[in-house]
Amino acid sequence: MKRIAAILTSLVLVFSLAACGSQQAGTAAGSEAASTAQTSEAASTAQTKTEEQLLAEENDILGANDELWEKVFASMDKNVTQTTLSNNYGDFLMSAVDNAKDQFTEEEYASLKADADKIREIENQIAALPQEDAASQSAAENGSTFPQFEGKDLDGNSVDSSLFANNAFTVVNFWFSGCKPCVDEMDDLDALNQRIKEQGGEVVGINVETLDGNKQGIETAKQLLEKTGANYRNIYFDASSEAGTFALGIMAFPTTYVFDRNGRIFAPAGMMWSVVILSPTFREQPAEIVASSKRR
Repeated sequence: MKRIAAILTSLVLVFSLAACGSQQAGTAAGSEAASTAQTSEAASTAQTKTEEQLLAEENDILGANDELWEKVFASMDKNVTQTTLSNNYGDFLMSAVDNAKDQFTEEEYASLKADADKIREIENQIAALPQEDAASQSAAENGSTFPQFEGKDLDGNSVDSSLFANNAFTVVNFWFSGCKPCVDEMDDLDALNQRIKEQGGEVVGINVETLDGNKQGIETAKQLLEKTGANYRNIYFDASSEAGTFALGIMAFPTTYVFDRNGRIFAPAGMMWSVVILSPTFREQPAEIVASSKRR
């Protein structure tokens, strides 16, 4: 959770699209002896640096070439999956750079590759840090039910987990204000919200920068919603709650889930809402969700 929050806070300032890597690390390339030495060195370095310090180093690397990295993220495959992100984040970035190499000069390409390689090594150091506890894994990956919560919408009205029971199904979109694809899809999400109301459904947004009632985060989110003409409900809750852990466990933005009236995940997550909502079978799914909810 610390990793997601730290990267998100930094990248929102410089990137139009963010995708957060996991804490799992791959094996360094090279001979067995070299690999062992690198692992040992990473472990030794990790003992003297905190995760926050290592993440700050990653952010500094990305920030130094922010314009180039913005182009990489903007051209990234929007349908990237959680499986893709489960590898070393440096490897993930390296792949993204390779896919966008035609957009850069040889010098720029070499610079981006060097950045990704540095981040790969930092990820190895992060992986060598002791895990605080098993619960640090993504709640969104491990759980199948949205945690109970009490919170508010962006206008200050109280809201809680009963919102799921009040809907036949609920489309929950996780986003943050600096994520360009998140903002770009808002008008479509609003149109979707109007359409699924007839089926007893609702679109609900959760901007992770509004958690804990962050005033600046709420104000920025409201401005973006107004600018795009989106009227669907957005909510927040305590970041330290189980629901907060779930939200901060999201590995890439935007990500969308479909929940039934019991708060159970009905449709798998997609980085873009259209992956879930505009699938060939979705028009038939609402009725199936309703029927499934009534049987429980």
